[in-house]
Amino acid sequence: MTLNANEPSNQRMVSELPSYIREDRAEINSLVSGSGIDVTTLIVPLGSTLLTVGVDLAVAGLEVLIISGTGASVIETIRNGSEGQIKIFVFQDNNISLKDGLKSDGKLYLNRLPTLTNLDALQDDVIALVNIGGDGSTVYGYWKELWSMLSVK
Repeated sequence: MTLNANEPSNQRMVSELPSYIREDRAEINSLVSGSGIDVTTLIVPLGSTLLTVGVDLAVAGLEVLIISGTGASVIETIRNGSEGQIKIFVFQDNNISLKDGLKSDGKLYLNRLPTLTNLDALQDDVIALVNIGGDGSTVYGYWKELWSMLSVK
């Protein structure tokens, strides 16, 4: 075997690469370009009780919501979620509450004691929810709290 002083080269034609490397590169490029992650500013109307993925919220796998309300609203349900979607809520005022519910029908399943205790969000509070069991259309699954960070300032 002879050694080639020019190998390995840092320049290759993409067509020379094995297909699995080309596929990996395509996936990495789509992640780097920002697809799959959205930032949404949402103003919830007074008295709202539900949000809908694809209408109020993005279909993206990970979404950061900069959320405020025109008046008091208690969000009970998020419809049309797909399993694994994550929504991170960053509250801009004290108008939005999240209602703790059961593991079904798009309800929010929060980590609060005693159980079925609402999160009355204050400005700068943050909470992350993940959808479990949703199919993106007719089966809503439920939204489990991953973590929350309450503002202390």
